[in-house]
Amino acid sequence: MEAYQRNYLTAKIATDMYKLNPEWLSSMQRVKVDEQVERLFRVQKAILGSSEANFVTVSAQDIQTAFDKLAEGYQSYNEFKAAMQGQHLTEGQLKQVLSEELKCEKVMDLVSQDIPELDQATALEYFNTHLQEFSRSNVWEMSQILITVNDEFSENHRDEAWRRIHDVKKQCDFTAFGTLAMKYSECPSAMSNGYLGWCEETKLYPQIAACLFELKHGEVSEVIETDLGFHLVRVHQYKGARTATFEEAYPFLQRKHEQRARAFLQKQWISQLLHSASLCR
Repeated sequence: MEAYQRNYLTAKIATDMYKLNPEWLSSMQRVKVDEQVERLFRVQKAILGSSEANFVTVSAQDIQTAFDKLAEGYQSYNEFKAAMQGQHLTEGQLKQVLSEELKCEKVMDLVSQDIPELDQATALEYFNTHLQEFSRSNVWEMSQILITVNDEFSENHRDEAWRRIHDVKKQCDFTAFGTLAMKYSECPSAMSNGYLGWCEETKLYPQIAACLFELKHGEVSEVIETDLGFHLVRVHQYKGARTATFEEAYPFLQRKHEQRARAFLQKQWISQLLHSASLCR
């Protein structure tokens, strides 16, 4: 394996596995990353050396598009260039490994293109025996303001937190909920004006879920206490519990079947490829 290939794969796998640059890996993490680098390189080498690889090509435009997509993840090209230098990669070397990666992807698509269609009767049987997968509980689009209870901080002792959340509740009469969330909430959603998105009943604290049924759209709840602390919630929209019809679920089942079938064919092909490679040593 060339040094630049190892550098690229190490950076890629360290990010995928640990969301870290290689230099920040612990010794144990580095061992695991190195193991994956060796495995991935072995797989890529086998794929590129396969007869199927002769039937696919990667254009210069494909490579440039992949290169530009990586660059878009940085604030500027200079920052991107510095990142390449940090991983000891030149632009030419990076484009080379991207070319190899793209070719591997195209080969994998080629060997898994003949997927049998999903039989509708089989899909219907799966649907009827797994209805829970196609059912949804009550959901609310909502925002919240949270004041936590934490005895390690004087301002978060229970009595003080109780006083603070009731003060915020009073302000709701004349100040926008999102503004108050940004100012007072201790939930990460504060950065989004308290917005939580769509929340399922089964994933909410029962104390909160019980109150939501009584709230009108746009109305702010009374103070709700949970194990976290004290909440104020505001409902934007509500959708009742329902189960999808088979007609609604069938496209999803087709996609799921295709993904599983592709993964199976690809895994089977790679296994055979690596086995053949080991016999030829």
